[in-house]
Amino acid sequence: MATTCLFMILSLAAQVADGEQYNVDENGDAVIDRCFVRVQDEVRIPAQEAGVLIKMPVKEGSRMSQGEVLATIDDREAKMGLRVAEYGLKAARQRAMDKIEVKYATKAAEFAKVDWERVLEANKNLANAIPDIEVRQKRLGWERSALQIEKAQKDRDLAILDYRTKEAEVDAAKMAVGMRVILAPFDGEVVDMYRHESEWVNPGDPILKLVRFDALYVEGYAYAKNFDREELQGRSVTVSISKARGQEISVPGTIIHVSSLIRDGEYVVRAEVQNQRVGDNWLIQPGLRARMTIHLGKSPGN
Repeated sequence: MATTCLFMILSLAAQVADGEQYNVDENGDAVIDRCFVRVQDEVRIPAQEAGVLIKMPVKEGSRMSQGEVLATIDDREAKMGLRVAEYGLKAARQRAMDKIEVKYATKAAEFAKVDWERVLEANKNLANAIPDIEVRQKRLGWERSALQIEKAQKDRDLAILDYRTKEAEVDAAKMAVGMRVILAPFDGEVVDMYRHESEWVNPGDPILKLVRFDALYVEGYAYAKNFDREELQGRSVTVSISKARGQEISVPGTIIHVSSLIRDGEYVVRAEVQNQRVGDNWLIQPGLRARMTIHLGKSPGN
């Protein structure tokens, strides 16, 4: 490990002599000067359904938590559809649970069978006591009653399927209501408003822009001839950021991505840093210039 680090330091020192962008500090760490602060999450929140914006409890600068309501599209019709679906589900559930027809058909079949057996017994005791046509009718009545049991069971199976269908309809109606309530997908701050309360929106129309500031990216470029990807991935870094009037702040971070794509001999190195509030403002703002010190002497993750 020590030999590898020494080789990297000597290589970097040689590149400095050639006027390239890297410096080596007193700890033998590489410094990339050409870096910028970027946001991790920046989303234009769209409308998912057509309608009038009846509620927008936010404005530029509003700080939102994940799951908070950003806007509501007119949902009265969707809510009414949900009520209708719920009533249909209740009715379907009662039909699915109803066993009366099956019970009645079973009792009727038992009675018809006894009635048929009675006339058979009568003819056994006295030949032709009951006319053959009546015997046939009694047998037909029993067979019909037996089929009524099967039909009642099939009707109940269909009622259960209808109940499942009504459940799906209720789920779809709930989704229709939910798609009219626009929620924050992550903790962030509203930076732009594209629509306002009482305006009409169509599906896909951007309503506002939400940006996450609590965790930021710092990106710079490394020369492929100086580093292999695996040498940088996971390394600890210190990011120095230029502020107003020559001020500078330093924050720790970790390299979370090293690009696999090389362009003009360079690839992107991206570190993640945590931001913090100072009063009502964020300490670090996206777009600021930065300098990234890569701690080569430390193993990734340490």
